[in-house]
Amino acid sequence: MSLVPTSVQAQQVSVSFDLFYERLRPHGTWVRHDRFRYVWCPAVDRDWRPYTRGHWVYLADRGWYFASDEPFAWAGYHYGRWYDDARLGWCWVPGTTWAPAWVAWRRAPDYVGWAPLQPQSDGFAVSIEVNVGEPPEDDWFFVPVRSFLEPNLSVAVIYSDRDPELYRRTEYVGPVIVQNNIVINTVIDIDIIAQETGQEVPVVEAAAVDDPEAAGTAEGDTVPVFAPEIEAPAEDTAPPDAVEPEEAEQQRGQAAGEDTEAESDDEAQAPGNAAGEATDEGETSDQPAEADDAADCPEGQVLQDGSCVAAPAEPATEEAEEAAEEPAAEGEQAPAQEAPAQEAPADAPANQTEQQPADAQAPAEQPAADQAPAPEQPAQQQPAEQPAQAAEPAQPAEPAQPAEPAQQAEPQAAAPAEQPAGAPAPCPEGQVATPGGACRPAN
Repeated sequence: MSLVPTSVQAQQVSVSFDLFYERLRPHGTWVRHDRFRYVWCPAVDRDWRPYTRGHWVYLADRGWYFASDEPFAWAGYHYGRWYDDARLGWCWVPGTTWAPAWVAWRRAPDYVGWAPLQPQSDGFAVSIEVNVGEPPEDDWFFVPVRSFLEPNLSVAVIYSDRDPELYRRTEYVGPVIVQNNIVINTVIDIDIIAQETGQEVPVVEAAAVDDPEAAGTAEGDTVPVFAPEIEAPAEDTAPPDAVEPEEAEQQRGQAAGEDTEAESDDEAQAPGNAAGEATDEGETSDQPAEADDAADCPEGQVLQDGSCVAAPAEPATEEAEEAAEEPAAEGEQAPAQEAPAQEAPADAPANQTEQQPADAQAPAEQPAADQAPAPEQPAQQQPAEQPAQAAEPAQPAEPAQPAEPAQQAEPQAAAPAEQPAGAPAPCPEGQVATPGGACRPAN
């Protein structure tokens, strides 16, 4: 019986061979070929194989029909033959006879495999005969029997060249069958598939369509098919834009390079690769944002852990020395001005009370060899945490700052009472001690 051809031929007897040239041109490249005259190579990704991106549907009277949403499926999977070109990848040789699928089959108790049938002879695939033998080992695709009815076989299919063991585990059971010039694809028994998958296999009817692009996957209990007889090609027929194999190979290489470049661009733009954005480890690759935010902190402070804190001690001490010169002219900060150069010995307790403002600014320079209790005194612990206050005398708006060291000196003043009493270092004759503890000539 010829269900599909009969229903289509009632609408149109035959279709020009040029239909292939016109409709397939947007989806690939026509290439001149020494053996097959002209072949069509689809514009697909490098991992693509024919008969893998779709699903199997059981068509009444015709057997397993490969249904796919790919725009060239109406021709590539139902007319002609495929071969794997060493330079161009999988390419299609146009043919004139429709079939549910031009494939051969392998079988094991737990796996089913199929492979595209290669061209029968030189030139276009106008012969309906199938006697080219078994396809090469690397051309096979396998799925577990339980996955045979998957709506998207690409998620389950295994390529033989990536798992050669599957080829050795399965047995060749033959190609499609030709009966009365009609191709039937029933080598894999429908009852075995139903038993192994545990589900009933729907049997659908063909619904003829006039437009190749209207053919597609099953809709309910029917599947739209474009299956007219194709007129035999004229001797001089040729696609108008066919290229030489070398040019096609160059185009294919450029397309592969563009795909790689696009993938690299996507990775570069992905979160975690942009400057200052989080990486996969939750950290940042760079820290320009932190440097920008530091400019928003008040003078004398820096950004640390997202907050403005007092600047480190060394920069603050230098600023304090410069800032202390101005109020020193007014006589208010004389002790602070002399403090950095003062290294009084530990046996001069009488001068410590007067030197407390300077100690508050630079406690690190105060020797503590004979003053063991000194680290426990609050007056020496507090200045270490307040280096930024030393720079504040440069701001006239806060005149109360000098009073704070005086208050801190009160607990320090009690410290000499616990230390052995010792006479302050006397100034040489004719000199007197200044409030800062230095000796100068008497007036």
